[in-house]
Amino acid sequence: NVTKIVVGKPTHPRWRDKLYGSVLDQLVRGSGDVDVYVITGDVEGETAQPRPQAGRAAPAREYVGAALVAGLATLVSFPVFRFLSLTDVAMVFLLGVAIVASRYGRGPTILASFLSIALFDFFFVPPRFTFAVSDVGYALTFVVMLAIALLISGLTLRIRAQAETARERERHTSALYAMSREFAGARTERDVIGAAEKHWADTFQAAVTLLLPDAEGRLRPTRAQVALAEKERSVAEWVHRNGKPAGVGTDTLPAAAAFYFPLVTSARRIGVMSLSGDVRCFEDSAQRRLLEAFAGQTALALERAQLSGQAERAKIEIEAERLRTSLLSSLSHDLRTPLGAITGAATTLLEQSAALAPAARKDLLETILGESRRMNRLIANLLDMVRLESGALEVQREWQPLEEPVAGALMRLADVLKDRRVEVHLPPDLPLVPVDAVLMEQVFVNLLENAAKHTPAGTPIDVTAAARDGEVLVEVADRGPGIPPGEEERIFAKFYRLPASEGASGVGLGLAIVRGIITAHGGRMWVEQRPGGGAAFRFTLPIGGGPPEPVPAADEAAEGRD
Repeated sequence: NVTKIVVGKPTHPRWRDKLYGSVLDQLVRGSGDVDVYVITGDVEGETAQPRPQAGRAAPAREYVGAALVAGLATLVSFPVFRFLSLTDVAMVFLLGVAIVASRYGRGPTILASFLSIALFDFFFVPPRFTFAVSDVGYALTFVVMLAIALLISGLTLRIRAQAETARERERHTSALYAMSREFAGARTERDVIGAAEKHWADTFQAAVTLLLPDAEGRLRPTRAQVALAEKERSVAEWVHRNGKPAGVGTDTLPAAAAFYFPLVTSARRIGVMSLSGDVRCFEDSAQRRLLEAFAGQTALALERAQLSGQAERAKIEIEAERLRTSLLSSLSHDLRTPLGAITGAATTLLEQSAALAPAARKDLLETILGESRRMNRLIANLLDMVRLESGALEVQREWQPLEEPVAGALMRLADVLKDRRVEVHLPPDLPLVPVDAVLMEQVFVNLLENAAKHTPAGTPIDVTAAARDGEVLVEVADRGPGIPPGEEERIFAKFYRLPASEGASGVGLGLAIVRGIITAHGGRMWVEQRPGGGAAFRFTLPIGGGPPEPVPAADEAAEGRD
């Protein structure tokens, strides 16, 4: 029941058909009523070694060089012919043929062989200066010379082809290594895209465009300046869906203007690489394998960068959720406590006002006032942190003495520090500093309140400052338990409180706000263990070039002119 036979087109030399017969010819002759279709075979999987020298046409200068080598062998042998045997002279001509075979192709080598035989016969074989051969044995010599020349030529060409193949593999390996090394150092998807397009273009000598799916799944060029026609986009979409190459130079959608190759990993399809230009090189099996290796490396690097970005976004979301949880937990405790005290004191005043003694009424009013101030500081800290996080914090620097924000902070914390001794040591020659007075006062409020909150009652607090090397160093130190080793940096994190102070009020924002304000002023903030016990919070404020010279008033300027 056979009706059709499909057979591949012969690719072997014609002389093999003369010796062994042709399978195709036998099929055609014996097919009878069966149709025989002869098609071109699939050469994509062929692994034949390239033969760059054997397959190319030798230029004219190589034939001229081969003739010159044969002539040179004659000139070298002719003066010393009387001292040599014919065998020695033949060896000189064979040496010339070997030199031609090592440098040129098969055609020039054959020319050198025949020229050498002709010159050897004409000048050296009796009768000399004729092409006649008196001894039939010389004919065997000529045949051996030609066979040796062809053998040397074939071996030399094979070695040269293998060397060219090795060099090509080395170039491919170097290109893959360079791209892999750059992918290893790429941190973001944008870095991977830039490295991929650069190496693809340099290696394949083509205009390269990477297409990745957008949020809707449509392929988009990674470079905004590249416009893709709808026809080309449809070809790229087909390649992305099917995971097979298409476009110019292939049997699939060959009318496209570019060659499209899919970027696929074991898990999913990443995108498509478009190459415009001379894509005939991809018909070579070695170039196709290199292209597949490049595509695999690029797809893996893009997948790694995308997964890394997703992990980073997940980490940010987890951190944001943790911060929200900490904020809600802190607010539920630290806001309800002062609100409960205010509500209880106000209720007592309303319900038992007539029965209360003046001293009790005063205590209740002071409780309401103190808890209200505490709530105000808590809300102020929350608002300051929001301004810091959003970048809306504006520093209004003015030249002023450091005593003013320190004094303002002490006045605001009079109720908190009433049972403590705060010693302020500011040198009389301390220079003016360019700071935002409101923000700097908040810095001292947070540091002093933090010291009062986390140290035993009655312990002193010291505030000192000193000028050094274009900046002012400020220190707020206490005599409390100090900072546990390893926690020196963590205490400046948002919503972080030391394990030993979990019972203390506060949401853990004070020190984070202080560092943010100092950083906005161009300074540095850190904490150290204080000799003798306690913690010393230190920060620097840059002075710059010093305060501007005062401008004289208008009346003083007029008096100066008089």
